[in-house]
Amino acid sequence: MSQIDHRPWTPPRPPGPASPWSPPLPTAQPSTGAQELPAPRLATPPSAPPRRPGRRAPRRGRIAGLWSRTSLPRRILLSYVALAAVIAAVVGVGVVVQPSYGTLSPWSGVRVDDVRASPTPRAWAVDLASTLAPGAPAECLRFTAVDVSQDLAAVRADSAWNSGFSDDASCSIVPSGYKSRVALLDTATGAVRWVHDTANDVDARSGVAISWVSTTGSGTRLLVRSGTDTSSVVETLSTITGQVLGSTGTQSWSGDDRFTANGDVVAMGRRTGDGLEYIYELRDSRALSRVVWQGTANETATLIALDDRLLLGDRGTLQIPLATGTPRPWSGPVNTALGYALRGDVVFAARTRGSGVTTSAAGGFSAVDKTGRVLWSSDLDLRGSFSVGRDCLVVTNLRGDRLTCLDYRTGAVRWSRDTESYSYAGSAVGQRTDDVYTVSTNDEPQVVALDGGTGRVRFHADVPAGSYVVAAGHTVGYALTYGATGARTTVVAFDLSSGRRLWAHTSQLQLGVWGGHVIDVGLDGLARRLG
Repeated sequence: MSQIDHRPWTPPRPPGPASPWSPPLPTAQPSTGAQELPAPRLATPPSAPPRRPGRRAPRRGRIAGLWSRTSLPRRILLSYVALAAVIAAVVGVGVVVQPSYGTLSPWSGVRVDDVRASPTPRAWAVDLASTLAPGAPAECLRFTAVDVSQDLAAVRADSAWNSGFSDDASCSIVPSGYKSRVALLDTATGAVRWVHDTANDVDARSGVAISWVSTTGSGTRLLVRSGTDTSSVVETLSTITGQVLGSTGTQSWSGDDRFTANGDVVAMGRRTGDGLEYIYELRDSRALSRVVWQGTANETATLIALDDRLLLGDRGTLQIPLATGTPRPWSGPVNTALGYALRGDVVFAARTRGSGVTTSAAGGFSAVDKTGRVLWSSDLDLRGSFSVGRDCLVVTNLRGDRLTCLDYRTGAVRWSRDTESYSYAGSAVGQRTDDVYTVSTNDEPQVVALDGGTGRVRFHADVPAGSYVVAAGHTVGYALTYGATGARTTVVAFDLSSGRRLWAHTSQLQLGVWGGHVIDVGLDGLARRLG
């Protein structure tokens, strides 16, 4: 006889929600009225710890619960969205740390090499010592280069002893005529296009030295001044052939002579034979044999050559146009005791007080165009030095510990900031930004790059003491420094986004950036392009 179960009947528990990642649960069978045996208990997986009696099972997190109730397609979609967000975050961080370089055209029109790795000599080498100063010891020479155009530089030799770059007494005596030659060097290939010896153009055949080289005629002509202790000549040379195109002929020369040139304007001054007067002359570089204008003035008069007229300041300032040679008043006096700067046809100089030869700097700076119209004058508290930046005139206060950027057109202050003491401030040939570079003179010298628009510090670069920024490529800047006696020149290359030092190279004699390329001249007198 069967036993009777007196417990009340209860329906079986319905199954819980199925998880797509879990094995299916057993399905409850409908009741048949017969006695149901208790279902066998499922074994607990080995990895799950046994539940302690009297303890509640841990509650599932809210996010885990939501995730478990989300359908499979939606889970896949959310996973893709999360992955896309991670990728976007990584890309965003990459944009933030991406180097930032300039996109402007190269300043001064010369593209400078980006040498990012430690440099080695390129395939070419040219013997500059033998080419320009035959018989002179290379260690007694220094070479001066003027950029003519991209890849071309006019190079001449000078005395290391006279320039203070050598303390070797033997360099005080060198062969006669070692400073009379100028050569056009292709700095990309090392080819010497031509060599011209000015000793053939002066009546004196010995002791001739070049004292001035500049370009004119959009780089088609070189203007060269050379002479001896008693005579001089000014001439133009073709940059294509090196042939003489025009000449003043031999003139007398003395230590009181003055000379300046810009564009086709050539101006010179000299004392008369009796020493009683000082005569100034204006000539046209396209026809040097003809005197456009001649007059007398004080030997310390302001002498400024614009591209189409001469400014001569004595009692007031006169302008003598190259086209007419007729003097007429220009503007008030211009004091050039602190120097002056030209940008286009505008003269920037210190403001003055007084008149005639008694003028002095009054504080502040003025901009005057070539017609004599004063464009603007700055505050009087700007009494220090100034330099030409790419996009603004960089001026200092009297103590030299504050830099101010003045707009070229209006004189308005773009920005002003306190700085540490520094030895250099300005822009560099070839740079592709509007940055202003300064070099601090504290215990740890650095190049400090200031944004030309805001004055904020963009980066610092460690450099040796006495350095200055000589050139800048698209991504690489170059700072140059000389040894105690001018020997063993060192160039430091740094990244123009971070300031990180890329490399440093020391030459036994001389380094420079000529025609857009880094050139090393060794004790053997050979010039080599580094890259």
